[in-house]
Amino acid sequence: MSIAVNTALLISKIAAAFITGSIGLYAESAHSLFDLLASFLAYLGIRKAEEPEDRTHHFGHEKFENLSSMLQALLITGTASVVLFEAYQKFSEPGKVDFSEAGILLMLISIPVTYFTSRYLGDVAKKEGSSALEADSAHFTTDVVSSAAVLLGLIAVKLGFPQGDPLAAAVVGLVMLYISVELLLHSFFVFMDFSPDKETMAKIKGVLVAEKRITRFHKLRARIAGSRILVDAHIHLPHGMPVETAHTIAHEIETMILREVPQVKEVNIHIEPD
Repeated sequence: MSIAVNTALLISKIAAAFITGSIGLYAESAHSLFDLLASFLAYLGIRKAEEPEDRTHHFGHEKFENLSSMLQALLITGTASVVLFEAYQKFSEPGKVDFSEAGILLMLISIPVTYFTSRYLGDVAKKEGSSALEADSAHFTTDVVSSAAVLLGLIAVKLGFPQGDPLAAAVVGLVMLYISVELLLHSFFVFMDFSPDKETMAKIKGVLVAEKRITRFHKLRARIAGSRILVDAHIHLPHGMPVETAHTIAHEIETMILREVPQVKEVNIHIEPD
């Protein structure tokens, strides 16, 4: 869906840019071009992340999603830099914009399309825990903001303020830079094996606190790996408890954590005698 929508937006924006000569629409076309490339990267990242563990990746391929997200952010950064440079060049001598009505009409159509696509991708990303789709949703969010800026710029040109067009392009570039920094920081946290947020950790800890069959626990650790959260914990059981019983308790705790915290995909419980 993301690839299809981006393709349609790219073709329409390029056509409108050629018709009007608007630098704002050229900036939006570049934005959509890299959004399309980002959608392909998201698709490849998700497909690769789905692959099971193998001889060279014992913990799976989940981080390929984050690699995809990081590459998308770098693409946005590059595009934003070009857009800002062009906007700066054109601000002192804004070019002529013809048939601005065509650009205005296109923006009025593209804004709701990109908004609902962003909402849909965001919902799926949240449900599946996909960082690649989250990044793709962010791209469409920037499209909403940047399309609105271009719309206002074209209206300003129509009202006799030619600087409105390069000003709109500059807004597009700044929005793209902001989103790219957000995505790069998120990817950085994952690659550095950051722990989940406090709320998620509290839910995991809550399962262990509520378990009355264990005497205590320690070394509770968790890290984010792609769309998964991996958890380790050491539990203490009464001395002399049969191994079979201890194993059953550990397995049930693992199951409870997986059920209570859906983002967790793997739990390792270490058993120790009290």
